[in-house]
Order: sequence, then C-alpha cells, then structure tokens
Amino acid sequence: MADTVDTTKSAAGTGGDPEKRATGDDIEVANDVNDGTSSIHKVSIKDETGALAIQALSMGVVDPAASKRVLRKIDILGYSSVYGIIPDNHLVGQNYSWVSSIFYFGYLAAEYPGVAILQRFPVAKFLGVNIILWGCILMTTAACSSFAGLATVRFLLGVTEATISPGFVAVTGMWWTRQEQAGRSALWISFLGVGSFVGTLVSYGIGHITGSLKPWKYIFIILGAVTIVWGVIFTIFVPDSPSQVKWLTEEEKVIAVQRIAVNKMGTKSRRFVKAQIIEAVTDPKVIVLGLISFVNAIASGGLAFSSLVIQGFGFDPLQTTLMGLPLSAVQLVTQLTAGLLASKIPKARLHIATVAMLPPCVMLILRQIVGTVIINQLELANRWGRLVGVWLLGSYPVGFMVILGLLSTNIAGSTKRSVASGWVFVMYCVGQISGPQFFKSTQAPAYKSGIVAMLCGFIINLVLNQVLRFLYVRENAKRDKLIAGKSEEELLQLKNESELQGFEDITDKENTMFRYVL
Repeated sequence: MADTVDTTKSAAGTGGDPEKRATGDDIEVANDVNDGTSSIHKVSIKDETGALAIQALSMGVVDPAASKRVLRKIDILGYSSVYGIIPDNHLVGQNYSWVSSIFYFGYLAAEYPGVAILQRFPVAKFLGVNIILWGCILMTTAACSSFAGLATVRFLLGVTEATISPGFVAVTGMWWTRQEQAGRSALWISFLGVGSFVGTLVSYGIGHITGSLKPWKYIFIILGAVTIVWGVIFTIFVPDSPSQVKWLTEEEKVIAVQRIAVNKMGTKSRRFVKAQIIEAVTDPKVIVLGLISFVNAIASGGLAFSSLVIQGFGFDPLQTTLMGLPLSAVQLVTQLTAGLLASKIPKARLHIATVAMLPPCVMLILRQIVGTVIINQLELANRWGRLVGVWLLGSYPVGFMVILGLLSTNIAGSTKRSVASGWVFVMYCVGQISGPQFFKSTQAPAYKSGIVAMLCGFIINLVLNQVLRFLYVRENAKRDKLIAGKSEEELLQLKNESELQGFEDITDKENTMFRYVL
C-alpha cells in the first residue's frame, strides 16, 4: 500500500514554515503492510517542498477534479506575470554593430554564475530583482553619448538578462506536468513574437516623434520604466515554490505537488552535487541540446540584420519598420501552433521542431528553407518576392522553444539541470555572437554569405533534432527491457519509488523508471 506520513508531527517539527520544511532531512515514513502492521523507513527528501512532497506522495493518484481546479489557479499565475515581462525584455531588438555582440558577451559571462544562484536562492525573487535591474539599466541607455558608454550598458543588460529564460524554464517545471509544459512554454515564449510585433509598431510611432529628445531615446526610457513596474509586480506576487504560495490553501498546495510528482523530477533542490556536474558534461543528450541551441541561434543572430536586408530591397526606413510586422506575426503563430500540437500529439515534440525548420508561409505549405533560397536566388528587382522570403524565416524560433521545453522535462537532478541549462544558453550566446559575423557589409544588400550560413544552420538543426530523438528513443527502449516481465504490483512499486526519487534529487540517468519525452 502507499506510504503514509504523520503530517501533524512533520509540521510541528518545522513550525509549519515552508522554508524550514525544505531542509532535505530524513523523514520517517510509515509503510502499511498486509498483516495490518507498519514498518518504519526513512526517505531523504532534498526537494524544497520537503514534508509537503511526502504528503503528496502518500495520497496516491491525484483527484482529477481537484487537479483541474488547482491547474486553473496555476495558469492564472502564468498568464498574469509572465506575459508582461517577456515582451518588455525583448522589444528593443538588436543594434547592427559590435554593440549587439557585447550584449551577448555579458550574457555569456553571467550565464553559469546566474544559474548557480538560481539554484541556491528563491527563483521568483531572484528573477524579479533581475527584471527591475534590467529596466533600470535600459533607461540609462538614453543617457549614453559614446561607444564606451553604450557598450557598457549593453554588457550589463546581457548580464541581467542571462537568467531570465533559464528562470522561466525552472518555474515552468516547478508548476506544470511534463505534458502540460509544452503548451505553457509555447505561450510565454510566443510573446517574444508579440514583443517584436509591438516593438515594430512602437518604433514606427517613435519615428514620427518630434520632441526635446532624439526619438531613439524615448523607447529606452518608456520600456525601461514599464519593465521596472512589471519587475516589482513579479517580485511581490509570484511565489518561489508550491510550498510558499499564498493563494493556494494547504490542501491545494499538496495537490499542486501531487500533480507534478509524476514528472519524477521534484521541484527544486538547493544542494550542490559534484557527481551531477560530471554526469551533465558527459551526457550525449545534453551535449546535443547545446549544439541545437547554437545552430538555431546562428539564424537568430543573422536575423538581427533582417531590417537591413529589407531596407536593401528599396524600402525607406519607416516602410522597412512596417515590413517587419509579418515576420513577427509568423513567429507568434508558428510558436503557438507548435506548442498546441506538442501538447496534443504524444512523442511529437522533436518531429515538430524538425518540421519547424521547413515551415509554411501560406497555410503551412511553403517551407522555411525554401524561403531562404528565395531570398538568395531571386533577382534584386523582385523586392516583394525577396521580402516574402524573409517572412518565411519566422518559424525558426520553434526549434529553440522545443529545446527550452526539453530542458525542463528531460533533465532530472537540480545540479545537472542547472549545468545543462547553462550549457544550452552559453551555446545560444555563441550562436548569437557568430550569426551577425556572416553578414558582411561588402555584400549588402544581398548578404549572400549570411543567407548561406542561416541555410546551413537550419539543415544542421533539423538533423540534430532527429539525432537527439534517436538518443531518447534508444534510452527509453533500454529501460523498458529492464522492467520487462515484471508484475503489475512490481511496476506500481517501481513507479512510486521513482516519483519519490524525483524529490530526493535523483538524476534522470539514475532513475530507471524515468522516460524521456519525445
């Protein structure tokens, strides 16, 4: 039968304080046996949820109605807090010089220290402080009057932004089941497209401003102020973990943890495990995740030049700004569609990411690589045909969206997940720095070498997607063989032990009942 725990004793022993519950101490658990007696054994919960995790595990299968009720409350958290932040952090876009690369050098320098801090400190509070700092630094950009000043500000913006995406990956894994995460991740990541879309309109409006300041300064001041406001709201209202949330009852907190027990990953442990670092850097699946992030980011870095490419088709600056709107719209639609499909179709995430490298322009028929070829091959005089080619590139972020989802669903062990997250975002930075370097000013406005580099990135990306899927399928098959022939009772016992191991900070490699999402 299921393990039970004296929750009154557990709460009393910690004063009911969720911070004290998250200690990782051994907890005595009573296991009822068939003769009516009980045996006592200890479990070593390393997860922040502490005794709350034991309560959730002891309750067995979560009640579907209660799960849906709690899910609705959790989704409100996602919709209200995340959507204001993501566009505010990406509305400004890229500059077309080394100032852009300096931003990613700052991002690169802060990535591993940042994810280490994320593991050791409350996630939401740390993210909130970074968002506020980001807004403050963004506002100071308006005061810059030299390359040195602008470069310094851009570097610091990269430092403060380095933990935003890894932090949201961690938050997503903390609150939603692995099946639910695909759709929820797509929602907040898709607002990068919304941010780009709104940013385009804002830039167009600012282009008409005549005031005491130069037009470009207004966007930094306005967006910086909005970001600070959202950072304060985020810090106040977003909880650090299910055990600390104030808008759930004690029963609903248990249900929230009970729901994610099936992930076999727990929520978060603050301990540092050297063995998990070694496992992360030697895991082929983690290595491939980073390589996919790199080749996908090359395209993203290259598209920093999309405005210059469009302007080279013969449009004036204001027209160029408006001509970027369809590209943002394609990004938004493809990301939401991919997230919906991934949440509805089992074992399809990496297939969807592969198809996203060949996406349609009109009703999902024309494909992205075809779009790259159109840009490169059509005569310069055919500016509208070449413009459509640029728009066709808008589905490439789906690949990165899937990678972020796999970070939260397929890597167990808090230290291992932190190291893997750092690796993926370091490679993202390298790709972002490298991409623009293929766009040589001597080749303007066609930028043929840049277009070829993006095409190569798309092809390698789709190949690596299938390589990663093969590694996941092979590992799942090996684990299925290990349990072949076991009785239903034995499988149930293994399942319960596996869910417990998730809260004991056991890695995906060590947890034999862990299965990789495809």
